[in-house]
Amino acid sequence: MFQAFFNGLSGMLSFSRNLDTVSNNISNMNTPGFRGADTFYKSLSGGEQDAGTGTQISGLGYRFTSGDIRQTGNATDVAISGQGFFTLLKEGNSYYSRAGQFAFNNDGILTDSVSGASVAAIDSKGNIGEFDISKLRVRAPKETTKVSLSGNLSSGATTHEVSGITVFNKLGEEVNLTLKFTKSTTDSSEWSVSVINNSASDAVLSTSNIKFGADGTPLAGQSSFSVAVPDSMGGTASVSFNLGDAGSFGQSTSTDTGTTSTLSGAVQDGSAVASLRSIDFKSDGSLSLTYTNGETQTGPALALAHFKDESVLRLAGGSLFEATSQSGMVIGKAGTGSLGTIQGKSIELSNVDLSREFADMIVIQRGYQASSRLLNVSNQLLEQLYESTRGR
Repeated sequence: MFQAFFNGLSGMLSFSRNLDTVSNNISNMNTPGFRGADTFYKSLSGGEQDAGTGTQISGLGYRFTSGDIRQTGNATDVAISGQGFFTLLKEGNSYYSRAGQFAFNNDGILTDSVSGASVAAIDSKGNIGEFDISKLRVRAPKETTKVSLSGNLSSGATTHEVSGITVFNKLGEEVNLTLKFTKSTTDSSEWSVSVINNSASDAVLSTSNIKFGADGTPLAGQSSFSVAVPDSMGGTASVSFNLGDAGSFGQSTSTDTGTTSTLSGAVQDGSAVASLRSIDFKSDGSLSLTYTNGETQTGPALALAHFKDESVLRLAGGSLFEATSQSGMVIGKAGTGSLGTIQGKSIELSNVDLSREFADMIVIQRGYQASSRLLNVSNQLLEQLYESTRGR
């Protein structure tokens, strides 16, 4: 009789703890990456001839099914479609999460917005480190080395100018050039080319000679010239101007079209200092960076962890889990092996099923009521016993 009283009490305590778990699931139903939990019971027994001594909570089990993925439009929000966990680094420890609410700090390190832990990246050799773009936020300038000249330089004209050629020096500074072509008075196939720096009081940087053959195509050895383009620090960059292959009509020619020439210049390379304009996570977890000059570059890639047995993961707090020696962890790049792919500008919501939680609450409520009723019945029997001993 006394044992029934304590059995009912243990049932009430266990059901109340289970209700704590359910309430925590419901309160986190909109928490990104949250994994719902289940409470497990175990029976207490004193021996083979014992009817039982009640119940207690044996522990919690976490549900590792995927939650719904929702688009956010935030470039640093990422979600995993499939298996795997994001790897986070903090104070020498590694943590794992499905919540991809990330942001870059002032040092260019990708961090978890909630815990502040650094997000891990994996390189081509499988090495793990912080997801760092500090050296990629600004793109160094590239000097111009090639300018292609194409069109017709009329042999019937005496002069021609090609203006609006913008090249970049070693410092990434723009230098505006004009090419002035002057036909030789002694050789109708030869032209003098003066390169004028419009960015420095129209100073003449160089004067060279070019020559065409009788068929109007560039001559070998005289179809190109170079000029040293200065910068504000006193340095120079060599820029080559090319008319095309000798004997070829494919690029530039010199035939008689009257006084009208169509020769123009096209800069082939070079760029100024460029800052980061936008970022985008690809399906393999790599970061694509786009700069203000239109160039793109591939940055680090997210390191994803896969566990053979997710049930042995230990909750470290919030949506973070810790690995145990029995978890069978493998770290790799998204889309490789059994790892899922990355969806950029999205986050994974919790995997809490509200209908399931309501059903669990009903079971808990009935179990708590039954355990409470057991206490009442045991109490009534005890009262009856006491009354009997008083001779009533």
